[in-house]
Amino acid sequence: MISRGFAAFVVAVFLGLAASGLLASGASAATKPSFVVIQTDDQPLNEFDRRFRDIYDNWRQVMPRTMALLRDKGITFSQYTTPFPLCAPSRATLLSGRYAQNHGVIRIGGPRGGWEAWQTNPIMYENLPVWLQRAGYETLHFGKFMNYYGGPDDPAETIVPPGWDRWVTDATDNSTREFYGYRQNIDGEITPRLGWPFYDTSGGRDPDGCPWLGVELCNYHTDSMSMQAEQAIRDAGPEPFFLQIDYHTPHGDSRPPIGPEPAPRHYDTALRTPGPRPPGFNERDISDKPRFLQEAATPMSGNEISQIDTEFRKSVEALRSVDDGVGRIISALRETGRLANTYVIFTSDNGFFTGQHRISRGKLLPYEPALRVPFVIRGPGIRAGTRSYEPVANQDVAPTIIRLADARAALTIDGRSLRPFWTDPGRRSRRPILLSSYQQITRLIPGDYPDEPAPATGEPATANRNGAHASVRSPEQNYVGIRLGPYKYVRYENGERELYVLREDPAELENRAADPRYRKILRYLDTQLDELRGCRGQSCRNWAPPWPQPPQ
Repeated sequence: MISRGFAAFVVAVFLGLAASGLLASGASAATKPSFVVIQTDDQPLNEFDRRFRDIYDNWRQVMPRTMALLRDKGITFSQYTTPFPLCAPSRATLLSGRYAQNHGVIRIGGPRGGWEAWQTNPIMYENLPVWLQRAGYETLHFGKFMNYYGGPDDPAETIVPPGWDRWVTDATDNSTREFYGYRQNIDGEITPRLGWPFYDTSGGRDPDGCPWLGVELCNYHTDSMSMQAEQAIRDAGPEPFFLQIDYHTPHGDSRPPIGPEPAPRHYDTALRTPGPRPPGFNERDISDKPRFLQEAATPMSGNEISQIDTEFRKSVEALRSVDDGVGRIISALRETGRLANTYVIFTSDNGFFTGQHRISRGKLLPYEPALRVPFVIRGPGIRAGTRSYEPVANQDVAPTIIRLADARAALTIDGRSLRPFWTDPGRRSRRPILLSSYQQITRLIPGDYPDEPAPATGEPATANRNGAHASVRSPEQNYVGIRLGPYKYVRYENGERELYVLREDPAELENRAADPRYRKILRYLDTQLDELRGCRGQSCRNWAPPWPQPPQ
């Protein structure tokens, strides 16, 4: 029988150990996890886990720290999709867990786009950081937010959206494409221009020693965001936190030369790298594609291909500074003792064309290069080096975090938690994914506004990646589509259709919509798409009935 005195001694020892922190492992297990979301801008898969050739002819990984510290320590969702491949709609989906048809941000600007639409829809006051804040989280944001947050150069935006405890964000729209000379909104206060606003090929960049020479000397945007995020992690209090860092890279710069601006330490390091030649590059026969693409996409010229190659190399060089930032963030988490209880996500808002289907640049169209982006996550309970082939999408990010944080969403959510798919990476479902883009008046989405005047904020037909969204090579088209099982099916506003069997044709070189052997499959997909295109909440997550198999 244990004496009363001995029991008191055991209790005293336990309390002493707890006070000294020697029972940290037990305390950690009872603590809510923290979250870091790292999001790039316009990063296609061929600018992620690939290699480049340096000036010494050595082949090196573009993002070695991201590979070693995130991909190899966590799970890769290799079929991750951004269903509305455009900056503002995609970012709004990630932060709300809703398809664009339900969150209301469907363009980059105007009454129904970007910052203006964010403010006039319920997601302004009910979104992921708001829900986490209510659950006791510290919330921190660094980098790009919504398009047209602030005027082009003036006025700078002073509003801090609800939900954020720390707010370090580009204060004007052009600041989201300027690597020096930008202004920031820091907790409602506008900074002077950071760096020389007239930098170009002749100078105005940071010293070569940045970022190691000191914060006051380093204004290169990517490094600035990384350093501020790192410091925020080191300064964080005992409560769990949600930190999102939105890099500009590899989005194009607002001024020449073509492509993004690399950090000085990485400039011209990828000059010997061959340009991308993905399957379908400068596709020889596009007679199966919609008329609008056949009419616009003549075979690419040598000059267009040269520009693609140059932009690709600059993107590779610029992403190396993002990779440095990933290393700094992971180091800060490790050195503060928080890494073991933090989920770290790496992704991008949408992909980008690099010559596939003769599309020299842009996004918006429903092909894989625009829809598919990297998605890796490491954290508690995730086995290192695993991979899931389940089709998932960015409306699944918010519900995943909400579930792990034991928080509560106050709006209906269209996505679902990803946790079951890293607990069992072989798990599969029949949940379809809705694809959509409607930059003009549309009747494709039930309950939309078919009589609304077309916005005047569209990008000129001659725009390129340095602009806000699509280019002449990726023209604006209204469409809805569905990704389900081995199929991708798209219906355009003008009545044209595309059907691809992705399992057999991942490069989407053979449109099967006109093939009579696929009539049964088309009827099946038409039915499922009609149910999905007006979905909300659970109806967006319902499983489809088993799909017909492709003809042999």
